[in-house]
Amino acid sequence: HADGLRVGMDVVYNHTSASGQTDKSVLDRIVPGYYQRLDAKGAVEHSTCCENTATEHRMMAKLMSDSVLLWATQYRIDSFRFDLMAHQPRAEMQALSARVDQATGRHVNLIGEGWNFGEVANGARFVQASQLSLGGSGIGTFSDRGRDAVRGGSAADSGESMMARQGYVNGLVYAPNAKAPSRPASDLLKAADMVRVGLAGSIRSYSMPDYTGKMVTLEAIDYGGQPAGYVGDPSEVVNYVENHDNQTLFDANVYKLPIDTSSADRARVQMLAAAINAFSQGIAYFHAGIDTLRSKSLDRNSYDSGDWFNRIDWSGTGNYFGTGLPPKADNGRDYPLMRPLLSNPAIRPMPADLAFARDEFRDLLRIRASSTLFRLRSADEIKARLSFPNVGPDQNPVVQAGLLDGRGLDGANFRELLYLVNVDTKPQALLLPEQKAKVWVLHPVHSEKSAADPRPRDGASYDAATGRFLVPPRTALVYVVN
Repeated sequence: HADGLRVGMDVVYNHTSASGQTDKSVLDRIVPGYYQRLDAKGAVEHSTCCENTATEHRMMAKLMSDSVLLWATQYRIDSFRFDLMAHQPRAEMQALSARVDQATGRHVNLIGEGWNFGEVANGARFVQASQLSLGGSGIGTFSDRGRDAVRGGSAADSGESMMARQGYVNGLVYAPNAKAPSRPASDLLKAADMVRVGLAGSIRSYSMPDYTGKMVTLEAIDYGGQPAGYVGDPSEVVNYVENHDNQTLFDANVYKLPIDTSSADRARVQMLAAAINAFSQGIAYFHAGIDTLRSKSLDRNSYDSGDWFNRIDWSGTGNYFGTGLPPKADNGRDYPLMRPLLSNPAIRPMPADLAFARDEFRDLLRIRASSTLFRLRSADEIKARLSFPNVGPDQNPVVQAGLLDGRGLDGANFRELLYLVNVDTKPQALLLPEQKAKVWVLHPVHSEKSAADPRPRDGASYDAATGRFLVPPRTALVYVVN
């Protein structure tokens, strides 16, 4: 706070480390069987991988609420992230939110993991604080939609599927690695649509042409049997591409990028994912170390791996990739895949790659902060001001294009704004005839001599006579009309 930063706090109320009468048990020794959630036989539930708590019980809910209230009032915490929040009732989370806001006289942001699983899944015990149950609450949940589309695969992948299931930024269809099966072009089109879901803030009622050309709402786009668009307001979605769970983005790309990808291009791919996150409506969440190409040496579950695998290299000379095989318990089955990768010196970033990632990430933050167009406050504003000019069956699927209308918006600072993200290894031209005869210029951050990435300034172009934009390879950039 003294440095002008807001402070968020990670909290875990869904489980304790012990139950019963053991030395480490606390709540269950106060009132046995009350604070812990029990199954039909009276045993403590363990779907969280520990001793589940029963936040549906009044005094456990009060413990949670009182605790958060203390942190918010006495330490002025500005936001809270709830671990496995869907194991808690929606009603209790809403009551907590209202209570904390009233006591502090300010809005305290609440976000959390809305994963639907375990004994509470699908509302079995109460209406959960889960992804599909929190619409209209103003409480945010992490979105796996954009995460999986950008990175490829899912959090549950192991073995060669971690390589085979490429994502939008690391080669799906357009740059297959040695383990990737032959994929139809439609897979890339579908992934491009899913990336747009995230760019549009996952708003259920937002409409756009899908990859077939059909006009659809985002909730009509399928994500594993669930609606891709699932929120009513941009404050209810947390966009991210990596987190403390599972592999870091750098490590995921070690598996998924073609093995001969240069260290410089690995840094570029990392920043493409960061750019998509920065350009997305909703809450932009960045994992510590995304700008240092953070590696945990491919550790998929580092919660108990100690400092050796969880440390961040701030020196600018390395990122701790290849510092040993991660603990066997969660990683041993993949050791045969890991060994040749961890011992490959060509994968390790050079100081120039680390400097690029650091400075490019800062530029992306400056671009996002430069205009309220990247932080629209309501679903209606997003629907009115954001459009995607490169969609449908005839789109160029390796380029994301988002057009934002800033007229009449406080803090927009630009009449119009167009972001372009080319994930391909080659330059891409995008013809947008409706944009001809306009005065599109590069965003001021790109035009500075100190800009981290020279490609927008030196390699991008706009032809006012035709509306043709040329985007350099693996480049994210922004044009504006003043």
